[in-house]
Amino acid sequence: MPYPENLSLHTIWEEIVHFIDSTKDLLSLALTCHTFKELIIPDHLHYRNLSIDIRMTNVWELLEHRPRLARNVRSIKLSNITETERLPPPLSNLAVIFSCDVPVTDTDMAFFKRAVSHMPLLKEFSWGNLDGVSPEQVIDISHTLTASAPYLEGLDVDILDLIWSLTSLKRVVLRTIRAQFTSLDAIQMILSCPNIEDLYSQATSHPDTFPFYMMQQANWTKLRRLEFQPLSVSNEEERDTNISAIITSFFVRHSNIECLSFYTLPRIALFGLAPSSLPKLHSLSSNLDVMTSLLPTSVISRLVHLVCRVGQIDLNTLPQMDRLESVQLSGKRNGSGLIHPFLSKAPNLKKVSLSIRGLWVTSPIKLRNQDIQEQYIEPFLKYPQSKLTHIYMDTPLSLIAVDRDSLNLQIGAYCQKLSVLRDLKYIGFSPEYVELKRDENGTYFGYRPIPYKEAINIFSWGGFFSNLSH
Repeated sequence: MPYPENLSLHTIWEEIVHFIDSTKDLLSLALTCHTFKELIIPDHLHYRNLSIDIRMTNVWELLEHRPRLARNVRSIKLSNITETERLPPPLSNLAVIFSCDVPVTDTDMAFFKRAVSHMPLLKEFSWGNLDGVSPEQVIDISHTLTASAPYLEGLDVDILDLIWSLTSLKRVVLRTIRAQFTSLDAIQMILSCPNIEDLYSQATSHPDTFPFYMMQQANWTKLRRLEFQPLSVSNEEERDTNISAIITSFFVRHSNIECLSFYTLPRIALFGLAPSSLPKLHSLSSNLDVMTSLLPTSVISRLVHLVCRVGQIDLNTLPQMDRLESVQLSGKRNGSGLIHPFLSKAPNLKKVSLSIRGLWVTSPIKLRNQDIQEQYIEPFLKYPQSKLTHIYMDTPLSLIAVDRDSLNLQIGAYCQKLSVLRDLKYIGFSPEYVELKRDENGTYFGYRPIPYKEAINIFSWGGFFSNLSH
């Protein structure tokens, strides 16, 4: 937008700094000179990400009366519990937990709307729990976002009204779809967002209906990541050749897809996935038995990230996968049987997530410990020359440790054993996460517990978060 010619240099710098989204980039700029330090710290670092209840009117009132501070806001996550560490003093001591039974009043909404009107750089909006909010208020929020947040890119909601007119959206997450909406409502609203790059959709109000109409009509030229979960189709639909043609055409039109998840979907989802359809596909989440029976080996062999549930397939029949860097495995078989084929056929494999279903349910503590040793630890020890850097094991250590001290000893023992893998740096034991400590010669000498929030970044790969979101 045009600016007056008589703007001061300080005002121009203010405008430039306001358009820097990354806190890391702001801090880097602040280190370049004293002028930028005084400009950025602390004014531009406060209120970047808000995670609060919409009924905390004191926060909205503060931001309404301090629009310069409101411009800092990049993301809003509305919930019933306030994460006070995200709020600077003096508001950090005003922690309030609101009951879901307390309705959101028109006064609450008025404070919220006036504050958001001063947030032109808002990029992400999330509201996972709309209990206590009337349909009229939801529509009101939609209009407020449309009018005040032209740069809004990410939306994470459990109700569809908020999508109307938000054509700038790039990422859409639909957690649920309320009963008053139909699958067609969902499809029409999603189709109204032409710039979508990332689409995640859970079950609709009709979970037995796969949105073939959406696949037939969609033309998201920028779509890179697509996930439907969980969905199903009828036997008649699975045998319908017209549906196969719709899926094939969808993949041809959306050739930029890099990450695809039909994890709980039956065979029909992969019918149309020819080698030439998705030349950029590098991450796939699906049932391995179905995938190997339908997909050409050329598609499987070029994958970089794979999430799969293993059934009856003979894993030794898998093709060579030289590009594969991470794999998440889930199945009812021994750990060696799951791990060996991938470590032998994927020489560049760096990250493995392993979940063996059915262990520990009835066995006593002594046998549970033995199961972990045999099923999770020992299979990796056969590959000391592997390039593995991350291992996640779905091992509920709390079932074999009576207290924190014994749990720490058990983790230390497992880390000691796995440290023979020279490149190994991170290990996840559900729900514990650790970083191995090594000296300059690579010799292991202990481990560092990793906080959950840090683990989310460390154990995320291929567009999927290891064992925690899928």
